[in-house]
Amino acid sequence: MDCNVIMDLLPLYADGCCSEQSKELVETHLKSCKMCKQAYADMNEGGFCDSVNIKPPARIGKISQFKASVLQSVLLFLSFAAITLGVTFEAMTPMGRDNGNWAYMLIVPATAFMLSLVNWYFVRFYKNRSVFSTCSAVITFALALCGYVWAVLHYGDFTSYYAAFGIGLAVSVALSAVSKVLSLLYAKAIGKE
Repeated sequence: MDCNVIMDLLPLYADGCCSEQSKELVETHLKSCKMCKQAYADMNEGGFCDSVNIKPPARIGKISQFKASVLQSVLLFLSFAAITLGVTFEAMTPMGRDNGNWAYMLIVPATAFMLSLVNWYFVRFYKNRSVFSTCSAVITFALALCGYVWAVLHYGDFTSYYAAFGIGLAVSVALSAVSKVLSLLYAKAIGKE
């Protein structure tokens, strides 16, 4: 039997997932081939992946994936609820000086947080979960700053909104920190190193 064929069958044989015929072929070959026998021994000790420069994939349970999906869904719902609340309060504010306070304090930070959750779909492209969580925090804050630029352009006179802007900036910083922590948990739950 060709060693290449046996090497293809070894992982199935080691896991006990091959047919009886394949099992017999592999066992017969291992009795006579020292190289394949050593590869099988290395595979059982965990050295096989190291010898061929393959990193074994991280195992992710369905429960972990479910928890990660639930976390992301809950955060999307809470962000949307905060935006809805802010829009409701903004709609109750009469036109004039107080109109825009809720945009600065709640709508912009919550929208930035919600939009930053899109980054979570690209977790696999990041080097590790630490880089991913830091980028999530930075993206959240950068989106909030873009929202504040829009708010200044939309509402005009910025001097009327110093207090609301200060509160909103504090909320944005807090949500950036929350984004960092929760994205780290998310990456860990889906098995990102």
